[in-house]
Amino acid sequence: MYKVLFQKFDPMVKAGINVQETYDELWHLFRSLESRLYPWIHMTFKSAFEIPEMSQGTGIVLCVGNNQFRYAVTAIRALREILHSQLPIEIFYIDDNDLSPMKRLYFETEFTNVRTRDISKVIDNKWAVLGGWAIKPYAILASSFTEVIMMDADVYFFRKPEELLSDPAYLKTGALFFYDRTLFPKWFKGRDWLLSFLPTYSTQFPRSRWWNLSSSHEQEAGVVVINKSKSLFGLLSTCKMNGKKERDEVTYKHVHGDKETFWVGYEMTQTPYAFLKSYGAVIGGLGHKGDPSQVCGNQLHLGTDGRPLWWNGGMFRDKNKYPDEYLQFTHFATGQDWEFQTSCIIETDHIYQTTLEEQHLGEQYIQLDAVRKHDETRIEDGTWNQSQ
Repeated sequence: MYKVLFQKFDPMVKAGINVQETYDELWHLFRSLESRLYPWIHMTFKSAFEIPEMSQGTGIVLCVGNNQFRYAVTAIRALREILHSQLPIEIFYIDDNDLSPMKRLYFETEFTNVRTRDISKVIDNKWAVLGGWAIKPYAILASSFTEVIMMDADVYFFRKPEELLSDPAYLKTGALFFYDRTLFPKWFKGRDWLLSFLPTYSTQFPRSRWWNLSSSHEQEAGVVVINKSKSLFGLLSTCKMNGKKERDEVTYKHVHGDKETFWVGYEMTQTPYAFLKSYGAVIGGLGHKGDPSQVCGNQLHLGTDGRPLWWNGGMFRDKNKYPDEYLQFTHFATGQDWEFQTSCIIETDHIYQTTLEEQHLGEQYIQLDAVRKHDETRIEDGTWNQSQ
């Protein structure tokens, strides 16, 4: 009902017609529905019609707290100094306890065209009660950009991320997602949950691994690309699924964090979306305390040309298990037989060497991370200041 009324009023609002005066009862119904569905937008926007109007241009969005600072610093420095991407960047946090004033100052003075923003000044946190993964779709909504490349703090690119903006599927739909690894089959819980409330669905769902029960993971939300003017309904629905009540009582009982909420949110509102046709691969070295014929490392995503595009999980072989051991960049592999505990692809028939250029880029990332370590130590002991 909300979508039908929005689509009825949208051309009128754009034409400058006073909808409330012309359709008083319908407008009252629309506002009532919006207040119940998306009450958190009204701190900043009078209605959802203003969300695309109050955004412009293209930019990168990250959500960074104190614990993600170390990853984000190297990711942003690489974007600026290695990849030479000049896209503006907005970093969202929740409050001073989430990302300290000193670290915010570092981002804004160390890098060009980087802005930090408290999301609770844009989204009414009384309703959303944001935390953890849930902040991500709200940050896309709250950003000043119309076209958003949202990336996790520990995501690093092999090529300029703006390459994604020219993807034909993204240009057609306004939403581009990436597939996750194939893990934990026989996931009836996800498919049955969707079928319990989706009366209709797109052709994407029956082609999914959720549908054929080959994986409990479908989407990897380390990078999503969204045009808010073209796919606002799907984004609003995704935000709704990450609200406090929804995620605690329903969503996160059926999915792992925010990941599946993007494509599921788009299915719920019948909003077009697209996946880049490549399942999660792995980048690293041959073996790691295991079979030397396997590639073990971090999750990698390939471009449409089949070459490395970006990876997730940071600079380390395993940021939780091996926080001092840097990732290797000699090989990558594709396959659907993952060993979850070691992040190795068991299949050995699709192993490829990285190019010298790709290996050199990895080495540059490691060098940049040394700069981060030095600066982070100075921030922690109070000796860093912006004039140095």
